[in-house]
Amino acid sequence: MKKIILTAALAITTIGLFAQGSTTTTTTAPAAAGSELLSKKGEVFLPEAGDWAISFSATPFLNYFGAFLSNNGAQSPALNFLNGQQTIMGKYYVDNKTAYRALVRIGINSQGQDNIVSANNSTVASPTYVTDHGQYSQHFVGLGAGYEMRRGKTRLQGYYGAEFMFFLSGASDTYTYGNAYDATHQNVSLTNWGGANGITPTNGFGGSRTLAADGGSTFGINLQGFIGFEYFFMPKISVGGEYTWGITFASTGEGTLSVENANGTTSTTTTTNTGGSSNFSLDSGINSVWGGSNANLYITFHF
Repeated sequence: MKKIILTAALAITTIGLFAQGSTTTTTTAPAAAGSELLSKKGEVFLPEAGDWAISFSATPFLNYFGAFLSNNGAQSPALNFLNGQQTIMGKYYVDNKTAYRALVRIGINSQGQDNIVSANNSTVASPTYVTDHGQYSQHFVGLGAGYEMRRGKTRLQGYYGAEFMFFLSGASDTYTYGNAYDATHQNVSLTNWGGANGITPTNGFGGSRTLAADGGSTFGINLQGFIGFEYFFMPKISVGGEYTWGITFASTGEGTLSVENANGTTSTTTTTNTGGSSNFSLDSGINSVWGGSNANLYITFHF
């Protein structure tokens, strides 16, 4: 609670200082209409037609200042995207009151792991070893587009709109083993991999082991509305918050599981289908299917 209070106080104080430093006043005449939207150097605070923008999460910066004030081991902040899964959000302003939005996330990950185990004919006097290998693959492709409308005549701007998104994701594991099943080796040493993609292999140490596990591909679509605010504390740089609400549908197809079993003299491989699933929701924070949360705090740079 102390950290939250200190962080909020810092954010309010910082915005107030910027507001005082960027607004000119006079004792002889009131400020000209609209002058609060210009810096002392004549720079425009608000976005204009033809501007581009990109947003980053404000959380690392708020955490840094909160830890700094509380002497709680502050670490230098780093730029993060709008959620933990590196979704990029950009805007293009048609005019100073409307903008097109784009969301993009493309991720492909492949990881291999080797593990050394005792060979079939290994002895204490003359130990020998073989290598088991696990390969884990994941992919996520997400694209989105939206339309944003803005209100406000000061540096505090409100906005609202809607956006449509879709994504395709999947994960699979494959395993190879150094020890083969044969007539004299029906209970061999092998690696219990544990399932890097949430797909738990059937084997421990013994006569049955997983060769491949595919979790099936997931396709999802979202349609959501959003509402938020921005305060331009510097020309073309703002801090803000956004809240979303809408519908999402996701469908996961059937996967496959291939298992090798010792059968007395050699081995046999059995491949079975695993069940699929589907999900429908009407709720706040639909960005959570991309790894986000109900609301985002962010910093936006316009150029």
